[in-house]
Amino acid sequence: MFLKFADWFVYGILGLSAETSFGEALHFFMYDVLKILFLLFSIISVISFLRSYIDNEKLKHFIEKQPKFLAHLFASFFGAITPFCSCSSIPVFIGFTEASVPFGVSMSFLITSPMINEIAILVLAGIIGWKITVIYIATGIAIGTFGGMIMEKFGWGKYLQDYLLKLGTKADNGSCCCSCSCGGEEEKLTTKERIKDAFIYAKDLMKKIWLFVLLGVGVGAFLHGYVPQEFFIKYMGNNNFFAVPLAVLAGIPLYADATTIIPIAQVLIDKGAAIGTVLVFMMAIVALSLPEMIIISRVMKKELIIRFVIFMFITFTIVGYFYNLVL
Repeated sequence: MFLKFADWFVYGILGLSAETSFGEALHFFMYDVLKILFLLFSIISVISFLRSYIDNEKLKHFIEKQPKFLAHLFASFFGAITPFCSCSSIPVFIGFTEASVPFGVSMSFLITSPMINEIAILVLAGIIGWKITVIYIATGIAIGTFGGMIMEKFGWGKYLQDYLLKLGTKADNGSCCCSCSCGGEEEKLTTKERIKDAFIYAKDLMKKIWLFVLLGVGVGAFLHGYVPQEFFIKYMGNNNFFAVPLAVLAGIPLYADATTIIPIAQVLIDKGAAIGTVLVFMMAIVALSLPEMIIISRVMKKELIIRFVIFMFITFTIVGYFYNLVL
């Protein structure tokens, strides 16, 4: 539906050609903005509705009872099995914060969620085989697990946006901050009331992030239309020792989800790029891209974003060299 509308508007009404950089960039922008905004509103509404049945205190106590490593591993695994990009993972991250889930555990989810989803895994397996795909999944979960633990150890949770810290405080005090089941009167909500509250919550959150979605997709559209693919191939070959950090840096300005980037990854591999370099290029695009950082600035202060980017850049670089060594 959105693709047909973008085709009709860009190529039909405006008369632009798909062969031109501007036409390709505008088409990418139109299609992705419509798709992302629709998916965001839908996913946020559904998540908010489902979250209304969750007892935050029980969730908090369940996680608190687990050994620290298992709590982070559980959150990272949950991120791996949810089909979200980082922008649509934010509502879940906020929900964890509302439930006073430890910051590091929430980050374990947020790190892993955009890197791995079941659709992307099936496509990736068809391209590079199940052996390499399993290694990719395992390292993605490991990055989320240990990344969240390290960030919590360093106390980076204090750099969340103030409204999130207040939400966590309210949850600690036993007051409900959204359509969540915290006991008492909230458990008596009817299905209709839960749906209404979910839409209100989604609308309020969309007001906070819609402009950042436009900015993020705009950056991605410009690079999609004007930066040639040959630029990446040149610097990602097997003989370039600096290919891995360069691939991570190259992925930062781009915007795509794991499923979208896989066809590009296949082209890069077919043209001689090292598999490990391509895999961390994918990781950087889906979990560390500039557009995603623009969106995630709604929940993180710049101090946390800078620390997060540096940490993930170092981690992805190490993982990339590891991939190229063993694959």
